[in-house]
Amino acid sequence: MQKQRRHALAAIVAATCAGSITFGSNAQAQTAASWPTKPVTIVYPFAVGSASDTLTRQVAEILTKALGQPVVVDSKPGAGGSTALEIVTKAAPDGYTMGLSSSGTIAVNPHIYNLKYRPLEDLEPVMLLTEIPFIVVANNDLPITNLKDFIALAKSKPGKVAFGNAGIGTQAHLTQMMFLKTAGISANVIAYKGGTPAAQDMIGGHIDAMIDNAASQVPYVTGGKVRPLFVSTAVRSPALPNVPTAAEAGLSDFVKSGWFGLVAPKGTPKSIIDRVQSAVAKAFAEPEMQKKLVGAGWIVLGSTSEAAAARSRSDYDEFGSVVKELQLKPN
Repeated sequence: MQKQRRHALAAIVAATCAGSITFGSNAQAQTAASWPTKPVTIVYPFAVGSASDTLTRQVAEILTKALGQPVVVDSKPGAGGSTALEIVTKAAPDGYTMGLSSSGTIAVNPHIYNLKYRPLEDLEPVMLLTEIPFIVVANNDLPITNLKDFIALAKSKPGKVAFGNAGIGTQAHLTQMMFLKTAGISANVIAYKGGTPAAQDMIGGHIDAMIDNAASQVPYVTGGKVRPLFVSTAVRSPALPNVPTAAEAGLSDFVKSGWFGLVAPKGTPKSIIDRVQSAVAKAFAEPEMQKKLVGAGWIVLGSTSEAAAARSRSDYDEFGSVVKELQLKPN
């Protein structure tokens, strides 16, 4: 009799568990199918007003039209962008909170900061939005006209050329150090708190050159306020077609770039991720949007979530090696 009761109880528990699993699965499917029923937030990791801020707001406009609900941008700068992504990792995985990611926040910051989360494990890659070349530009008064001249000048004055970047441990800084190593030169590397103050100091004649993302430098280059030496991608930037690549300028085998993407909290339904990726990729493929993005200095990607995951892992490993070589310590 007791044995029969145990069997009956086991059957009830099994049925209950199975029902719970089915219910949970169905609930998630229903959530994904009806999503969104309220505004969606994209957490932006930097100060407002930059090229990536404009990009994020363009993505928000695209998704607002595609999803039928407001998509708002919430700026949460701090710790090189890590503050914003920590907020995303702590949000419910229901599709209502996403974040702008970058090669810096995903692949560099884990090696520089003592983070309270793991970007590769605690975030779901939604897609890569755009790729961005780095560009090395010089003060117009510096007695050079091209990259070969810059290298020759640096070799004639070891450690003396004042060479700015957006901050210690930023991807621009790490790319700068890789450039110096590849070129076989040294410089007086000066770290600023952002690319804008570095650019202002260079234009004002306080430093000789700087490295920056090409999108931020487009207005300075086209306005003739700085002298561009090269872009770091394998092909020229569509927004700066007259600026040579490193290889074209005489520095072979130097190809580096940054990127921006979208991420969601771990566990966000794949159907929601696919819906967001599809909507943005479709809009990015339209000629008018292509023209707008290219004109701002971006190389349009609109990748899959799988491609975003692969690039994140690859860059994470590469920049981890650079940080170790430079002996940079986590903050």
